[in-house]
Amino acid sequence: MPAKQGSLDNFCGIYSLVNAVSHLYGNRLKRKNLYLKLVNHFNQSYNIIDLINYGMTNVEMDNLIMTVFQQGYYYQHYPLIITMPYRGISKLTTPQLFSQINQFLNKYPDKRTSVIIGTQYHWSVIQAIDHKFIYFLDSTDFNKAYRHSFSIVNKNKTYQISLDDIYFFERVI
Repeated sequence: MPAKQGSLDNFCGIYSLVNAVSHLYGNRLKRKNLYLKLVNHFNQSYNIIDLINYGMTNVEMDNLIMTVFQQGYYYQHYPLIITMPYRGISKLTTPQLFSQINQFLNKYPDKRTSVIIGTQYHWSVIQAIDHKFIYFLDSTDFNKAYRHSFSIVNKNKTYQISLDDIYFFERVI
């Protein structure tokens, strides 16, 4: 079960990090401790009121990843390879993107990979993709959505995915 956020906050970026790592490490991870570490670090680096009101940017997400997961306690006890494979890429279609994400998620037979995506509204963890749906491990009740409701180009009535807001997580064995 994913950690759930409150209905009046915009902490989905924090929750997506907790849920991505929890998906990879299961019960070994103390989710509340990680959540508090992320919130405290965010508060030290940025205005927490802006997070509550507006949510998290990819710059803030990058900072949390670098300071919490790429050094110190979580780096030592929950090692991860975290990449942003689509930064600087411009020629990619949405079907190609989902095909590549699906390949990454199915790279290993065990739960060793997860993907965080950001849209104009929300950060979430992709758990699986099939020919019709995207399945989420989400901090709200957003569990699955049609693939065609997402796009990397600006279209009406779709969730807009920025290629800069896609993070691949891989558990190190």
